[in-house]
Amino acid sequence: MLLLIALMTSRSIAAEIKLVNFFTEHCVQCHGPDEQESGVRLDQSINLLLADTRLMEKIVHVVEDGEMPPEEELQPPDNLIDEIIPILEDRIISQRSPNPLKRLTRFEYTNTLSDLFGVEFDLSHLLPPDHVEEGFDKFGDSQIMSPHQLMAYLETARFVAERILPLSKPETQTWDFDGKYFHGSKNFATGGGGDYLEDDEYVLTGFRPYRSNLHLSIDPEEHDQFAIPAFGKYRLEVSVRSDQSKEGEIIGINLGDGRHPTSFKTIKRIALPHRANHFETELTLKLGDQLAFTFDSARIPGKSLKKQEHKGPSLRFSRVKIVGPLEGSWPTKAMKAIVPNPDMSPEELVDHLAIMLTRNELPSEDRTAYLNIARAKLELTGSKPATARSILIALLTSPHFLYKSESQELTAIQQAHRLSYFLWNSIPDPELLNASKLGQLREDPREQVERMLMDPKTDRFIEDFTRQWLQRDKVSDFGPDVRVFKNVRRMTVDSMSREGRELFRYMLENGLSMELFIDSDFVMANDRLARFYGLPPVEGDNFVPVELPADSERGGLVAQAGFLKLTSTDFATSPIHRGSWILKNLYNMKINPPADILINEPDIRGTTTVREAILKHQELESCSRCHSKIDPLGFALEYYDPVGRKRNEYRHVEELVAEDDETVFTKKIKFTKAPIEANMTLPNGREVSDMVSLKNALIEDKEKIIKGLIEKLISYAHGREVTVADRPYVNDVFDSISEEEFSLRAAIHAIVDHPAFRKR
Repeated sequence: MLLLIALMTSRSIAAEIKLVNFFTEHCVQCHGPDEQESGVRLDQSINLLLADTRLMEKIVHVVEDGEMPPEEELQPPDNLIDEIIPILEDRIISQRSPNPLKRLTRFEYTNTLSDLFGVEFDLSHLLPPDHVEEGFDKFGDSQIMSPHQLMAYLETARFVAERILPLSKPETQTWDFDGKYFHGSKNFATGGGGDYLEDDEYVLTGFRPYRSNLHLSIDPEEHDQFAIPAFGKYRLEVSVRSDQSKEGEIIGINLGDGRHPTSFKTIKRIALPHRANHFETELTLKLGDQLAFTFDSARIPGKSLKKQEHKGPSLRFSRVKIVGPLEGSWPTKAMKAIVPNPDMSPEELVDHLAIMLTRNELPSEDRTAYLNIARAKLELTGSKPATARSILIALLTSPHFLYKSESQELTAIQQAHRLSYFLWNSIPDPELLNASKLGQLREDPREQVERMLMDPKTDRFIEDFTRQWLQRDKVSDFGPDVRVFKNVRRMTVDSMSREGRELFRYMLENGLSMELFIDSDFVMANDRLARFYGLPPVEGDNFVPVELPADSERGGLVAQAGFLKLTSTDFATSPIHRGSWILKNLYNMKINPPADILINEPDIRGTTTVREAILKHQELESCSRCHSKIDPLGFALEYYDPVGRKRNEYRHVEELVAEDDETVFTKKIKFTKAPIEANMTLPNGREVSDMVSLKNALIEDKEKIIKGLIEKLISYAHGREVTVADRPYVNDVFDSISEEEFSLRAAIHAIVDHPAFRKR
């Protein structure tokens, strides 16, 4: 043992001496006592330097990528770099800090309650959004529990408990509305809002936000809006048809006062097929909710017009029937699950709810505290439902429920929870729990993973992962301005935001290669997106794979209109945003500048184009390291405009303020055209100048990109940032799926099957 310790110690000392010599010879000149580029100093104690894990990781990346030392300095031989990198990696792995506690995100909390009680909840009005770190909101070290957040969870728990444990049975009612009870913006806004009543049909011609909507009144002579009387599930039966339309249309169902619809919240969109005249849907609504319908695929904004003036497509509503709350049985399934036996003692009730909510028995001290709550409530009210409510509220706001329990080496139950919150964003079901208890999940998780991927709940993973990874929810944050992009409709933009999700879904369901994220010979498209891309017609709002013509540049993520719009402004493209998005989301590269770096803006006087200004920016030493990688990737996409359409020249947009005859100031648009010059050179010497050459460059980096995507999946699955310490994990997954053509489905299996998945 003494000999072994001595041997290990001598190796460690030798490794540290190599690092000191390396830093002294190749780094200290710019990062020493006289000069500290980027605030980094490497002439300090080696133990002090090695203790700074983030600094060591940064050194690994810049040395590996050949960014440091700078080109003009003495370069270390390759064999020396091959020795230094493993020394740094080993040290980083050895001092990795334990993974912090992870709290349920708002999305996970909502899904968990829905699966536990069989009731769909929308808690977005109660729980604040989660903090996003490195692209995801699941990271434990960013999930601070503030007093405000704690109060929000308490309010949410009360909201949930009161609705799933009602003290009396709600009465199912039916409301039947026709033209007499239909109202829209014209009743309240001067001059109307693109809607009117005609022959007992209420007609919508335009879309929000210009007040055009159909809402329901409770009296033909009054304009008081109908409001939902009790929490529960409601069935909507709507008779509606489109007129003067040759395609399917989209109807929005919104919450909000239709008389003042500036803050509508869209809760569902209905794709009404061409020639259809009816639809039904079920919604979970709460007390006081007010419903309004909008024509989301309208061609014009809601505006003042006379009915005879409108010649285009419209929606015509003739009847709206609402039935609810729908209760199949009483007591409800949720009530029976919470209190399976009305004669349960407080002890039995506490133990039952603890197992139901946390899958674990409570520690004795905590159990005593919950028992005291139960006994006090029962003594005060004499009511078992009221007692169950109090226990439920206390448990739903407890660390046992809010936080994911993880040991250093995950137990079988903890492994089931990690897998379930990875693929379902919710608790494990009985079959998964049973498999974990029998040891099947640890021995071979493939069967359970396949079963879970076939379950509709996997849609939660697809939706949440792609929303955060691809930032899909930001695609429609602005525009497009109809004055500039006249033929780009708002539902086309909505389709753009869904394309990345549908590509991910199709690849996952069919076990396709992650190389298709770089380029593909097909796109996922619905009717609107197929028209926008100029592809053969697709019927309906559902996405299907559409084969691309041989000369098409579409295919892959970087050619998607949603990505190209996301990385643009109202009127202009942004090469820097596009390039940095590719590095962050495909390569999983961290490109944030150091907080203490002093960025001196370059003198760009004399520049006439965006290209010239950015090249001038690159001349700054403080900026060139990142921008030499970012800018070429972004400029290669300049032949695509701010909404993702192919173009051959810039069209600069300038808003001019003009005064009309009535002394009302309006904004007019002025266009100026300019040639596009997109060719640039990547740090590795490869030239890129357009979409085709960019994709070729990305294909050359296939290994880096696929590993970057694997890192994204691991981060999401584990709820933490992936670091240099995870390289063995990432490399093992990459090697494993190389035999299956880098299948996305195989990557999920390989991540779950890896020993690291079973560690905190």
